[in-house]
Amino acid sequence: MLSYPQTRAKRPRANLALTVAAMTIRHAIRPFISSPGFVIALKFANPDDADILQAAVRLELDPHFDVDESGRPCLLVNEAKDVAATGWDLVVKFRHIRASVLLYNEDSQISPDLGLLIDRRIDLGAPQTRHYAAAARLLKKRMSSADAAYLASQSLTSVRLADRPGRPVNRIVRQLQSKADEDATAPAPRREPGKAALEDLSGYGAARAWGERLAIDLRAWQRGDITWADVDRGVLLCGPPGCGKTTFAKALANSCNVELVSASAAEWQALGHLGDFLKGMRKTFKEASAVRPCILFIDEFDSFGDRNAYRNDSHHDYKRQVVNGLLECLDPAEGREGVVVVAATNYADAIDEALLRPGRLEQVIDIPLPDDGARQAILRYHLPGHELSDLDAFVRASDGWSGAEIEKLARDARRFARQEGRDAVEPRDLLNALPAVVEFSQEDLYRLAVHELGHAVVAHVLRPDILIKVTLERGHPVKPKRSKPAALTHFTTMFGFTSTARHFSDNIAIMLGGMIAERIVLGDHGVGSGGEDNADLTRATDFATMMERSFGFGDDILADLGSGSRPMESLRSQDGELREKVRKRLAGEYARTSEILNARRTELEELASMLAERLELSGDIIRTRLEDGRS
Repeated sequence: MLSYPQTRAKRPRANLALTVAAMTIRHAIRPFISSPGFVIALKFANPDDADILQAAVRLELDPHFDVDESGRPCLLVNEAKDVAATGWDLVVKFRHIRASVLLYNEDSQISPDLGLLIDRRIDLGAPQTRHYAAAARLLKKRMSSADAAYLASQSLTSVRLADRPGRPVNRIVRQLQSKADEDATAPAPRREPGKAALEDLSGYGAARAWGERLAIDLRAWQRGDITWADVDRGVLLCGPPGCGKTTFAKALANSCNVELVSASAAEWQALGHLGDFLKGMRKTFKEASAVRPCILFIDEFDSFGDRNAYRNDSHHDYKRQVVNGLLECLDPAEGREGVVVVAATNYADAIDEALLRPGRLEQVIDIPLPDDGARQAILRYHLPGHELSDLDAFVRASDGWSGAEIEKLARDARRFARQEGRDAVEPRDLLNALPAVVEFSQEDLYRLAVHELGHAVVAHVLRPDILIKVTLERGHPVKPKRSKPAALTHFTTMFGFTSTARHFSDNIAIMLGGMIAERIVLGDHGVGSGGEDNADLTRATDFATMMERSFGFGDDILADLGSGSRPMESLRSQDGELREKVRKRLAGEYARTSEILNARRTELEELASMLAERLELSGDIIRTRLEDGRS
């Protein structure tokens, strides 16, 4: 049986780096010291530290595993990648070895045969601030907490090189910082082709500004200018499919010049049952910690769910344990220094609020669909070196497109150019790649114009400060992409922070204005007023339900928020009395809206004719015509 000599723990080490390395090694191998023999594999974070870690292992184990009675060494300390033998050769190599410590930096360095020999794999991680503080006390060196934190951010080998005999700790830190400053002023390494950074991308708004600040802070942290407490821990990116959330994470890692580790709930779930899921999750966070500083990107973050939703569901306990496990990984007791988590979702409101607290994912940033200028920049990025002089047709046709859709368009345009034997993309290639458009008839344009002017006229009467403009599209794609509607009335906002019952009633009237205008001018209305979640009639009905049941604007003050994906509809389906109240409220607003539009039918028809011809009318033109008609 083996044990440490009583004086061993007090023995001073030669230098800081070796002392710290020995501390981490001793903690890892302590359970095995009393064993007659073992094979341990220790995973370390920084590839540069292999030699000093081997020295630390020998320092800890040589007094116990020196040579056997025949003079043969009974301790093997090596890097796993250097143990190239397999099969019987491994048996022979380890036949007389009583104890072996193999160091590895990547899982692939341990062959399947070597894995059979190993009793335990242990992740050493990177040295922590507390290790340097303890080493300083053991070596009787003066060390501030800031110096300890900075040394912990460096490789053991770098600390060993800077730790010359007699050199105080603050001088060691200055020496390392001086080297870091030289590295920081050196030319940035050239990125591999196709690896974009944030500065190469367009259309990310607040997300890009956050990423650029993070890159600055990470560099400052690596230099030791700031502590990890001053660096953002994470962010949740929210936006429609194809808006570039994954691309943003890759570009962020490139801008920060750090590793990108990617994962998702689906990836962890594919490993098996709940235990496998949680094990895979923790493994990913450990992998991120091993290569820190890094960006850990978690896609489809809403998949983890919300512990407060569907409490009676049979899978609620499973979801609760998954979210609890994720909380432990995001905010562990030892912290996650050096790991910034970037999560992505299309549905930010489906995420457990505890995941969004400070120290975890500290803010939610919406990534909007790119505007006109951003779409042109994205297209030029995907078609570098091509002459793209006239992009007006592209800008009009791509309104509402995502970055992914623009990338697809660029790929199609290059294909059209190749089919004609050309290397350069021309404007006609873009036109060929754009989805075919069926133009509206003049009758269809007029109906769309009447509908939108119905909204605008009612808004002018009830909420004159919110109208911006009304627009029409000349046609619609044969294969529709996600794009703006064929007709749209633009408002500043329909609700304020202090919205009252009057605001709700006025907004319901505005929503009904399109359908009622069609009925007044054309005798009937089209299907565009209803049939979808965001259709005018659907929204008006939901707002009337909220007034009755959620905000206390009805006959009683009972508040109920409903449930499911269509909460207001769920309330109405369960309560016939509520449906009748909603119907009466809609009928009242229908009558008020009809009176407004009948009184201004002449102006409505004139403005509709103008809009069908021009395809756009500003709020000022609409206001002027309506005010002239009332004078």
